[in-house]
Parts: sequence; structure tokens; C-alpha cells
Amino acid sequence: MLRRLSKALIIVLPVTVLLLYASSALAFGIGVAPGKMEFAIRPGGAATNTLHVINQADRQSEFQVYVEGENEEWFVITPGEFSLSAQETKSVEITVAPPLTTPPEDHDFTICVVSIPPDSDLRVGAGIKVPVHVWITELPVMAIQWWIASATILAIAIIGLLVLWRRKARHA
Repeated sequence: MLRRLSKALIIVLPVTVLLLYASSALAFGIGVAPGKMEFAIRPGGAATNTLHVINQADRQSEFQVYVEGENEEWFVITPGEFSLSAQETKSVEITVAPPLTTPPEDHDFTICVVSIPPDSDLRVGAGIKVPVHVWITELPVMAIQWWIASATILAIAIIGLLVLWRRKARHA
């Protein structure tokens, strides 16, 4: 029994190591910095961070950058597709802009960076996933009070101008 177990381990262990090595090699040739992104945004606001994509391969490759997750329409990625020569780096601007009606809460997304060799007939490539955490914060009370005060002053000014205009119209 022990002999069978040791034979099984001799076979299973190298196969497992090869599989693990193969899966880590799939992302070989792509580098990103930072390894995760965080945004704190008020509803209706926007925030931008930079993701640096590095072609660590020894040849030119095409890259695609996109977002996975609900509400991916909040994101603008510039540029979303580009080519990099060997060892070249590209700065990609990631902008998040949730709508004004978004309630204050946390959201998690994934930015996918995929490298596709130009000679790939099947358009198959390797990729890296960058976790993104977005905090939607509440509008500060001062901002709401400022809007109410501004609207009140504007309304009083308009009413005052209407009263003056009517008085001038009566005397004319």
C-alpha cells in the first residue's frame, strides 16, 4: 500500500508542478502597475488613475484593456487598445464616473489587460486581471446646504427683480 502511494506521488507531484508552471507562464510577457486600483468618488463625480502596462515579452504584441463587472459603463479607458514593442511601457488612463443617482456603497470590478501576439491566428493571448475597488461616498451635508442656500438667494433675487419691474411698469 505504501509502495503504491509513493508511486502515485512520484507521478502526481511532477504533473502538478508542470500544470502550475504552465498556468503562471500564460501571463508571462505582461506587466502592470499598480497591481490593484482604488477610487473614492462622490455620486456624479469622476476620478482618474493611471495603469502602466508593460510588454515584458521579447517581441511586439497587441494589448486590450477593458473592465469586467456590473456598471462597467462607469469606466472610460484611454486607450483601450494599443501595440507595444518589446520591453515598452504604455500609460493607460482609467476614469470612473458613477451617475449622480448612485447610492453610497462599495463596488468591485476587474480591469483585464490582455496581450495578443500579432501572429496569433486564433487571436488567443495571455492576460492579467487587476482588482478595482470603488467607494461611492455620500455628498457632504455642506454641499447640499450650499445648493439650498444658493437656490434660495437666486429665487429671492428673481422675485425682487420682478417686483421692481412691475413697479416700473405701473409708473410708466
